Amino acid sequence: MKKTVLSVISVFLCFCLVIPIGVTAFAGNKEDVGPEVTLNATSFEDYLAQCATNGTDVEVNGSSVEADRLADTANLIFNSSFKTTFMKLVANLVNVLTNVLIGVLGSAIEKIIPKTSAINDYADFNLDEYGNFYAGMDKFLDSPAAGARWHLGYAKESILPDDFGVKPYTMGGYGLMAETTETFDGISVRTIILNDGSGRGNVAFCVLDAIGIANADVRLIREAVADFAAENNIVSINVSCTHTHSGIDLQGVWANTVENVLSNIFLSNLGLASLKSGVDRTFLSKVIDSTAKSIKEAYADMTSGTLTLAKKNIAEDYLKDRTAPYAFDENIYRLEFTPDNANETPTMITSFGVHPENSGFGHEVISADFIPYAEEVLNSAGYNFIFIQGAVGTITYQRGVTDDGIEGLTRHEETVRYGHEIGYMLLGLTESEAECAVINEKYGDLLGVKELSDNENYTIWYEDWEPVTEEVVAPMLNIANKQYIIEVSNRLLDIIGKVGITDYFFLYDSCSDTYYSVTECGYMELGDSLKVELCPGETYGELLVGGEGLVGFKYKSLREIYGENLIVFDLMNDAIGYLEPDDDYVMAGIQYSSQKDKFDTDTWCLISWGRNAASTVIKEFIDLTNSVR
Repeated sequence: MKKTVLSVISVFLCFCLVIPIGVTAFAGNKEDVGPEVTLNATSFEDYLAQCATNGTDVEVNGSSVEADRLADTANLIFNSSFKTTFMKLVANLVNVLTNVLIGVLGSAIEKIIPKTSAINDYADFNLDEYGNFYAGMDKFLDSPAAGARWHLGYAKESILPDDFGVKPYTMGGYGLMAETTETFDGISVRTIILNDGSGRGNVAFCVLDAIGIANADVRLIREAVADFAAENNIVSINVSCTHTHSGIDLQGVWANTVENVLSNIFLSNLGLASLKSGVDRTFLSKVIDSTAKSIKEAYADMTSGTLTLAKKNIAEDYLKDRTAPYAFDENIYRLEFTPDNANETPTMITSFGVHPENSGFGHEVISADFIPYAEEVLNSAGYNFIFIQGAVGTITYQRGVTDDGIEGLTRHEETVRYGHEIGYMLLGLTESEAECAVINEKYGDLLGVKELSDNENYTIWYEDWEPVTEEVVAPMLNIANKQYIIEVSNRLLDIIGKVGITDYFFLYDSCSDTYYSVTECGYMELGDSLKVELCPGETYGELLVGGEGLVGFKYKSLREIYGENLIVFDLMNDAIGYLEPDDDYVMAGIQYSSQKDKFDTDTWCLISWGRNAASTVIKEFIDLTNSVR
């Protein structure tokens, strides 16, 4: 009885800790790698002296501490203004304390909660025997093959369950246990399959209107098309999510959470009930079936054509970073496939890092956020459309210029306007201001330029528009994928894995009391125009673009290593949470911005595989690229 009471109390405390955050995130060469240094100190003075040499792992009197953060603090003392030094010292100390407090509390709760059958034995696990992994291409090309030509096929399928509207479904993204039978715009899976005509294989990218999907469920999708893929030389199947915060829960942490946890801990462990995942199996079946169908349809739709790339900086008016140091990829990217046959439909592939979270805030209505409204514009112009989430980090979208000073807009109406404006901008990236005005009129004037532009606060999207150039992407597609085991050091996530409410594949090593999961990374090249990291998490921008937020991190920024034409596709083949540089990792704390002279809250890494997740993901990506380049 005592153990039972303690278990109930521990579960309650665990969710008291998690629920206030809303669980909102579920959403080179070897020479390029910096050294790893271990420091040992017996006093704080010794510690400061050694930190100045860029220590990354430190033991003080034999106890592991938040070494990198304190090392940064020491460097700041020597290199920054007094005010900046003091403010960052305050932030670092707060973050050390909160990390330790949450870590200790999480560890205590985790020890008490009994393990369910969802946890697998690390010692008995063989990664090579873990099924439904696609490694990509055996050989990378350095130039297009003779007679090479791009081929692309497109398909779109609904992922709304057949009984939606009758049976209520739980929203995944905001709040807990919010059920609805309503939708603004439906949710879909959009799929492209492409090859370069070299015969080395076809590559599939499937994007779900959902906040995230576990790698274990990605493998179920692959299993559903395994025979088809083998017959048609599909060598890489990649599944990601738009990260909409108003889709149906595909991760299991929003639906009947407490009920499922208690059932799994007690009834399941006693053999009185089966393990209950929070992922609705009817919804998951619909996702698997629709995605499998879309892969087959996209393959059947393949046709030859050309591919072009254009990009434009949209950060000033359309994107913002919520967390210092405000470093992120500020561009929107457009890959446009134009079929050789003019009677075939062209396809526009776009990517930028942004949280599609506005429509679901305050609305218990299923929505794909801004994506279908950008699609509406592009469909009216005769394009297929797919959005692939970029390096999303803590980036959200700014609505001011799209709200246009219109009073009384609901959050969803703001979202619609944002999507329409993104759609128009994508059509006009390479066009002049006058040509953009024609585009706006031709495709519906959905933002009301003609009706509303005389208002004082109205901003015409194409006013003072500066077109960008586009380049032809050479028909050369290289892709490689890698699966690997990653430590889950965040005890809050260990608890979630331990109680079995999600579909994540967890491993436990009893010898080291350590939890692990299996995830994937990928590397893709599109001609010489674009390199892409296929990332399983949500990448903080400084990992890509560098800057002060990367001080003390053991690796250079991705663009320092690979060049300015590297971009990130996030939430690809998994959803392992935020990837914040190890030195700045905080589960519930603050970051100081010297440029804005203010503190930002930084609570995102409550949903993260752990403090070393970013360096692990970057290391595995570097190892993968080194193996093929």
